[in-house]
Amino acid sequence: MGPLHLGAPMLEWGSISKTVTARITERLAHAGIIDLSDPVSEYFPETQLPRTVDVLALATHTSGLPQAPRNMVATLGEARDPYAKYTNEYFDAEVLPTLAEQLDGTAGSFRYSNLGYAVLTRLLEVASGRDWWALAMDEVFAPLGISGVSISPDPKRVPLLRSWTGGILRQWTDTGPFIGAGGVHGTFDALEQYATAVAAQSNGAKPFGWMADDALWWHNGHNLHHGAFIGVSYDGSRVITVHTLGHRSGRADRIAARLERKLPLPGKDPALRRR
Repeated sequence: MGPLHLGAPMLEWGSISKTVTARITERLAHAGIIDLSDPVSEYFPETQLPRTVDVLALATHTSGLPQAPRNMVATLGEARDPYAKYTNEYFDAEVLPTLAEQLDGTAGSFRYSNLGYAVLTRLLEVASGRDWWALAMDEVFAPLGISGVSISPDPKRVPLLRSWTGGILRQWTDTGPFIGAGGVHGTFDALEQYATAVAAQSNGAKPFGWMADDALWWHNGHNLHHGAFIGVSYDGSRVITVHTLGHRSGRADRIAARLERKLPLPGKDPALRRR
């Protein structure tokens, strides 16, 4: 870890937040509050989405929605902070009614979509009558015993990054439904605890909403100058957690790949966790 990681700062988890949203989705489905086959249009008729675009499609990135909303960046201010304008009110009025027009023809095929997870976040709120953070605490973090997480951390606890010339590097503002796509902050210990707790409950299977390759199930997250990665071996014995600050997107993934190659075979050190 670098010096900016010392002292339990609040770090951005980026799109690892999506795994929290996926877990909320799964728990609400088990409780009968939603069904994974529910069409999105049943909750938001104004979207005029076809009935094939359902809750499961949003959670598995197969909805056919693009990575980000159209016209996301129209001004210099929006280029500097592209998610800031997407309050719930703005999202409901300006984004939901345009979703059918934004389908790109890839429905049924994997296409990673922040927009899809923002729609899923909003759907979970409407279906449950609770805001996303209340759902995250009640359905995910509290049951797993995770503390040290927030969507509105004390700014003094968020690492202050500077450019080579000394200027402050401003971070993106996650608002409204995009909080469920990338808005969680937490300490590094909280990130490790979350990874370990989810691994302990996986029973050798990839949890709902995570990615997979031959060696690991995993998810990463990149919010401008913060990067994060969690990877877990299928037997649950090996857990990798990485967080980077001040690097370009993908740095955390490359570090995780190097660590994965160095990990011992299963059974050598079941408690191993790498930073």
